[in-house]
Amino acid sequence: MSPRLVTTVGATLRTATERLRAAGSPTPRLDAELLIGLVCGRDRSWLLAHPEAPLDDAADLESLVERRAAGEPIAYIRGFKEWRSLRIRTDARALIPRPETELLVDAAIDEIAARLTADDRPLTAWEVGVGSGAVVVALALRFRQAITLGRLTLVGSDASADALELAAENLAAHRVASVVQLACADLLEPAGRSLPRPDVIIANLPYVATDEVDARVGSLGFEPRLALDGGPDGLAVLRPFLASLPERAAPGAAVFLEVGVGQAGGIGDLAPARSSATIVPDLAGLDRVVRIGLSGSSGA
Repeated sequence: MSPRLVTTVGATLRTATERLRAAGSPTPRLDAELLIGLVCGRDRSWLLAHPEAPLDDAADLESLVERRAAGEPIAYIRGFKEWRSLRIRTDARALIPRPETELLVDAAIDEIAARLTADDRPLTAWEVGVGSGAVVVALALRFRQAITLGRLTLVGSDASADALELAAENLAAHRVASVVQLACADLLEPAGRSLPRPDVIIANLPYVATDEVDARVGSLGFEPRLALDGGPDGLAVLRPFLASLPERAAPGAAVFLEVGVGQAGGIGDLAPARSSATIVPDLAGLDRVVRIGLSGSSGA
């Protein structure tokens, strides 16, 4: 960014946009608007309506623009991500919530709602790899009454204590901390032991191939490797997870997995015996979510 002091919103927006465009940002104008809004405490519509408004914090903005020009994700710079009409706190402890994960949540909500209305049996839903907590926050808000009535138990687990801390912060910020059980665990290891075997499992586990993680393109250079790296073919974490399902999941459980493009077929091949695998495409027709239906007999 030019060292010359810029004193109005409009001039700052033009300068910041050009700096980010030169740095290779795919959305330089949007990035600039969001960063200026962060400094001014204003939304984008106000900025566009007041281009002549003075900007007194140009030095602070310059620092933020340089961070973005270096590739740091906007969500980490701002400290939050707007996702499913929620404001989710974000930092380097966990992945940034992505639009494709909304499809995972929608599929899980439909499954949980159908099971709750089918009969009066208590239900356990468990998110494996809770990360920022975005998914369990959405589920807790949607099913708060069922949880309060004892119809639904909602669990979120992660192997990263740092990610669990961020998830707890997001649950507290949305006032649902009391209705979700968090556990530091490797995949479904506590299921059937200290925690119940889940009827519905939601998982956004590492599925990015190691070579792609190493390339550090875009946000991959800033997000936690533990949450990204799925080994040479992206399936290194998913293999033991899928193998554990007959022992750890409840009979007849439904498992929803977010997967990378081109991985759905491989997931179906790895699914437990006597299970079904259904692909849920996103709006672009890409295979993003796989539903695995386990058999109704216990594998324990």
